[in-house]
Amino acid sequence: MPDTVTAVPALHRAVLTAALRAPSAHNAQPWRIRVREDGAYELHYDHHDYLPADPDDRDAYLCMGAFLETLAIAASREHLRAEITPVFGRDGADLHVADARLVEAGDEVDPLALRLVERATNRSTYTDEPLPTGLVDALTGLGCMLTPTEQVARIVRRAAVLSWRDRRFVSDLDTWVRDESSPDGMTRGQLGLAGYEWLALRAAFRLGRLPAPLATVFSGRDIRLLGVAPAVAVLMADSDRPEDLVAAGRRLLRAWVTICANGFGYHPISIAIDRPETRPAIAALTGAKAGATPVALFRIGRPTGPAGRSNRISLASALIP
Repeated sequence: MPDTVTAVPALHRAVLTAALRAPSAHNAQPWRIRVREDGAYELHYDHHDYLPADPDDRDAYLCMGAFLETLAIAASREHLRAEITPVFGRDGADLHVADARLVEAGDEVDPLALRLVERATNRSTYTDEPLPTGLVDALTGLGCMLTPTEQVARIVRRAAVLSWRDRRFVSDLDTWVRDESSPDGMTRGQLGLAGYEWLALRAAFRLGRLPAPLATVFSGRDIRLLGVAPAVAVLMADSDRPEDLVAAGRRLLRAWVTICANGFGYHPISIAIDRPETRPAIAALTGAKAGATPVALFRIGRPTGPAGRSNRISLASALIP
């Protein structure tokens, strides 16, 4: 809808376009924006881009939190302030998560504003260089708990085997693997897959699921990457309520930008959280308070290769009438 895009003030277009680079599961980019007559913006989650492996909407609210925080940081870069009002309304396939109004702000700028563009998932091998104390402290302050890599790897291995034997998981993944020109979803380049790994993935899609021996072999990639990472972090939410998941998504986004701003990389390996069989084991590792729930698991380290850049939908595609 080009007319609607043109109607958005240029400075607001810059902020909204930057917000579209927020992370989302499978790079589904489910956010939709409605321009209101009073100049505010309604922020929606499009359930038509639903992930079958997310029946409780945990990833939905988490990624919308990341979108809101990206919007807020991008606004600060333009000397604007994003006044965000939670809504949490539902109408059929649509989740109306929040409203945002961009207003003039002072000269104070979010310290992450100039580093926002550096955020990108890096799936390369990491060196064993330990994280600096300042970065560890910053991540801890955002609610990230560093956990023993060996224990996490055992849980991830079990979760991966269960998932590659699960037709719903494989079908969901198949739906979101795209060619390099697609504006959304995951591409071979973004996933950082070698030729043989890409062929194995396509074979898994054709079979619909993998028998146990092949599932064990295919899960080995994440285990190898975990094994050499100097740190693994778990982000907790206070509960599974929408407001707590959105708040956790905002903290997660800040954590990932902070990691990249320090010259390190992150790689989400949340398969152990997505599986109900293994999620409690991850929660137990953190020693978190009762009622808290793990919402993200990711390895951290100094990358040995560049991050694969993911494609993005246009602002025109994100706007809804």
